[in-house]
Amino acid sequence: MDISFLAIIVLCGIFIGVVFSSIGAGGGILTSFCLISIVGVADPNSVKPMTQIIVLATALTFVPGYFRSSVLVWPLGLFLAVGGVLGALVGSSLSSIYLADMKTFRPLLGALTLLIGAQIASKLYRSWNKQVSEQSVRGPATSQAVRNLSFSDAALTFSYRGLDYRVPAWSPLLAGFLIATVAAIFGVGGGFLLVPYMSSLLGLPMYIIPATSGIAIIVSLLASIWNYLSFGAHLEMIALLPLLAGAVLGALAGPFVNRWMKNSSLQAALALIIVIIGLRYILA
Repeated sequence: MDISFLAIIVLCGIFIGVVFSSIGAGGGILTSFCLISIVGVADPNSVKPMTQIIVLATALTFVPGYFRSSVLVWPLGLFLAVGGVLGALVGSSLSSIYLADMKTFRPLLGALTLLIGAQIASKLYRSWNKQVSEQSVRGPATSQAVRNLSFSDAALTFSYRGLDYRVPAWSPLLAGFLIATVAAIFGVGGGFLLVPYMSSLLGLPMYIIPATSGIAIIVSLLASIWNYLSFGAHLEMIALLPLLAGAVLGALAGPFVNRWMKNSSLQAALALIIVIIGLRYILA
């Protein structure tokens, strides 16, 4: 691998890290595209764990900041993680067997990419039309932590910024399983499904979602990566290591990028990019 190509891979990693740490979505899709279309990895069962390693490393870089602010519901994250471990094992096992051919994997990945692009575009549309929920725009939440955590009658209860929440235990267990199954099948993180589940279905404010979902994502990624490797997946380290280094650097730079570039602009650019990727993989 020559120096110029190595530099391209590192730059791809930096871009992935910046986008993922700034927006919290799209990291898996962008990594898969880089590995398949730029690096030229031809084995889907290599692409999937390599992608998840990049997503995991990026998440471990920027998620701890949320933990330090105590803006998380750790029992909810653990419930999602418990369901997610089983889902990750099921999804990666099915994918290793039935999505081991790039001709089958690429169009399905393209369809998933279009779904994520549509989700980001929908979120932007609602934001631009000032239709986001009041809970999502109340202002900085770092001054107040989640309080009154308790578990009774098979449900988790807690309060945050003066509001009380109740989550039946079966809900995050089932959601964690289903979301991790889908994420493991395609070799992505699952944040694109965890965020709408927690914000739309559970009605939680956005400020407590990143770190809470981060617990589930990290645990399920570890399970999925381990299972792919146990099935004999090969990691192309010559491409993985520079991509990993770039992604970590990008994740560290993400907060600084957010200071001078509007998050909505980043989301719009990401939506356009991944829609193009999705169409390419479906139509190719």
